Amino acid sequence: MAEIAAEAAPATAKFGGTYSVATIAWRNLWRNGRRTWLTACGIAFAVWMLVFGMSMQVGTFEIMIDNGARLGLGHIQIQHPEYANNPSLEHTIRDADRLESLLAAIPTVAVASPRAMSFALASSTDRSFGTQVIGVDFAKEASWSTLPDMQRTGRYLAGPGEAFVGSVLARNLGLAIGDEMVLLGTAKEGGVAAAVAEIVGTFTTGQAALDRALVQIPLEDFRAGWELAADEVHMFVVLADSVADSEVVARGLKSTASVPGTGWIAQDWRDLMPEAEQTIDLKYIGMQFFFAMLVIIVTFSVVNTFMMTIFERTPEFGMLMAIGMRPGSIMLQLLLEAFWLAALGVLLGMAISGGLVAILASTGMPLPADAAEMLKQYNLPDRIYPKFSTDAAWTATIVMLLGTQIAAIVPALRIRRMRPIEALRAKE
Repeated sequence: MAEIAAEAAPATAKFGGTYSVATIAWRNLWRNGRRTWLTACGIAFAVWMLVFGMSMQVGTFEIMIDNGARLGLGHIQIQHPEYANNPSLEHTIRDADRLESLLAAIPTVAVASPRAMSFALASSTDRSFGTQVIGVDFAKEASWSTLPDMQRTGRYLAGPGEAFVGSVLARNLGLAIGDEMVLLGTAKEGGVAAAVAEIVGTFTTGQAALDRALVQIPLEDFRAGWELAADEVHMFVVLADSVADSEVVARGLKSTASVPGTGWIAQDWRDLMPEAEQTIDLKYIGMQFFFAMLVIIVTFSVVNTFMMTIFERTPEFGMLMAIGMRPGSIMLQLLLEAFWLAALGVLLGMAISGGLVAILASTGMPLPADAAEMLKQYNLPDRIYPKFSTDAAWTATIVMLLGTQIAAIVPALRIRRMRPIEALRAKE
């Protein structure tokens, strides 16, 4: 009993004394170092699972979004206010050169590519099929779009009078490289739009809607055939330096577009790829459910740890109450022990997660050979590059600190029912 009293005596010191309650709580953790490390490692494992798992997801999502953007949609699109709901030929953006200069002045914008679009009838000698014709600045498109890299035969656009078409459309029309294709549609003023283009290349994206109906021609050819002015386009496809940068740019452009009389609106990748946003949201929900299960398991582990602590240290608590320490102060000490335990686990988990993410962010995590070959066909990387998720890091830290506090309160409430005499007689 004397040993218990000698060990417990410093706990009665005030915060300004030689030992603070926080210092004593830290030292108490190491009275059973093995149990402390086991519990801290459980917390670290949960933190690692959330932070590293979410970082891998963020990296995967960015690849998915960026691939969709580079296939043709872009991270952001600038359009006429009516074009999204009614993609009519007359809904154009005028003074395109001024808008292009405005976009080029934004530091995080990698490229802003102008486009004009319409539907037309593509014809060969005896066959005709409906198509979507896109007039592009082919030099800019080649610098950012993955579509030119998906060519199946021939090459990409390099000058006027040329067409780059889907491989299925070319097959349906019975046309090959070097053959001419006639495009007929309705011009902006209601007349007949006509263009003749030589097929210089075909592409295969794996998406039937594109492979059987998409035709790209030079922007100037489109303007001439569909009677658009030299400063008219239907949209600017904007690619930022990264997906995160694109969200910042999109907010700024939307704010600018809200000024009356602007004549255009901005749409970010969420507006352009709603199915991708839904997939990401679903994945996040699944990850959160999995993390919730881990938190519950870790919480029970902490409850068990502090139940054992209270049973082992009952005589000590009895001595503290006998010399005048209030039960609330003892409970505070236990809560501080829980805080130090959680902090140790969180720091350990963050160190492991941060180290792994830092390494893999530069080297990438290689995918199995079969998956890598399939991804190459769609111009996707064969490695996953995680991106550290600060949101996951903050969530893991807050949840674990609060979870361990709640877990410590449950067994700590037993101290309120302790009687000093009975506690002093209890066997360790």
